[in-house]
Amino acid sequence: MKTRLSRLLVCVFALFVAYLPLEGQAEQIPLRARNVILLIGDGMGPSHFAAAWHYSNRVLNRDLRMSGLMKSGRTALLMNDSADAIVTESAAAAGQIATGQLMTAGVVSMTADGSVPVKTIMEMTRERKMASGLVTTSGITDATPAAFAAHVPNRSDENSVAEQQLKFGVDVLMGGRKQFFLPASEGGQRKDNRNLVEEAKNAGYTVVGNSAELKAAPAGKILGLFNMGNMVYEIDRAQTAEPSLAEMADKALQILSGNRNGFFVMIEGGRIDHAAHRNDAAATIRDTLAFDEAVGVAMDFAMKHPDTLVLVTADHETGGMSLIGNSKDSKSYVGMDLQAIAKVQASFQTMEAKWGKQPTPERIQEVVKQGMDIDLTEDEARTVASDSIKKLDPYNYSCDNLHSLAFVLRPYLRVGWGSQTHTASPLFLAGQGPGAKRIGGLMHNTDVFRIMKMALRLD
Repeated sequence: MKTRLSRLLVCVFALFVAYLPLEGQAEQIPLRARNVILLIGDGMGPSHFAAAWHYSNRVLNRDLRMSGLMKSGRTALLMNDSADAIVTESAAAAGQIATGQLMTAGVVSMTADGSVPVKTIMEMTRERKMASGLVTTSGITDATPAAFAAHVPNRSDENSVAEQQLKFGVDVLMGGRKQFFLPASEGGQRKDNRNLVEEAKNAGYTVVGNSAELKAAPAGKILGLFNMGNMVYEIDRAQTAEPSLAEMADKALQILSGNRNGFFVMIEGGRIDHAAHRNDAAATIRDTLAFDEAVGVAMDFAMKHPDTLVLVTADHETGGMSLIGNSKDSKSYVGMDLQAIAKVQASFQTMEAKWGKQPTPERIQEVVKQGMDIDLTEDEARTVASDSIKKLDPYNYSCDNLHSLAFVLRPYLRVGWGSQTHTASPLFLAGQGPGAKRIGGLMHNTDVFRIMKMALRLD
């Protein structure tokens, strides 16, 4: 009896030991990724995600695609401090993701002193003749897209970023800030009289400026410039001819997937950050949902192309967003008022433009009623007009009247904001596909570069 038991235990142990190397090999030697789709929600922290998750599940009656990614793939908590600060900004954060090296604030993919370019993941994929793409709802020359295909000592040098992106030959460029592609004589910001739109056409790019032109564009290199400044907030987009982030993502993947060597693309929900800077809860949620739709496009593509690594993360958190508990008359915790948020029809930026530079309390009441269907009291409207909240902390509140507006809206929307700046909140990294098994636990955003590099085997 003892002999049989001993033999059984030996067999079980042998099977256990035999199984371990197989698992270990799967972790150490993943299948090589042919494509990488990196999606960055600019400014999207845990509460931004939570707010969108609650809204999507309880108002739209569907789960987020990001939730599906987390459930089917791997998820990690991500730190993002930079070389010179605990609280980072987009140039340093995106540069760290693009290069795997710590960066300093404002420097775009260069060494700390801004003197030497640091090779990016996109430059590495170009050496393998892979296709490349950059898509954003912010400006295509903004810090996050710039960090993958350009090198400048100061992120504000967007004229140079535009030149470098075209010189790089990025196959797909889509976003706003057309002004940096046009000379001043044509309404742009360039002082060198260069018209980069015409130069792009001569270099073989199809140039498009609205949703219809994007849809009709043929295969091949494409430059989509949909606004002289940033693209509009998702909550305001229906009044324009601009494409959604999901439309841009879908077109980008159609074009890039034609390259037999594979592709790398970075797709950014850039205006999540801008809405959060303004402490605009409804616009923040709507742009997060628009970003989630782009995540869905990427996941659907990956289902048909299993050699695709999909990564979703953020560069930093913006605004110190929190979902608070009480309304004016609640006797217990109730949380975010989803129905009130669902009624909002305009961004803070749109309402701000309507009430002007020195708004009266009466005008603020009128505009908020029109845009949000909320009746502010006279005292609340006076608080917004006098901007008393910003006056208490001008170092962390920069947008005139808007934090004061967000503050008086707290009991109506039940969303709070700690600042109008970035914070050091941890983020999340989620992914699926070849190489995603390396995601887990507590990581740093410089690790994202290594995950992509190892998945593509760019040695």
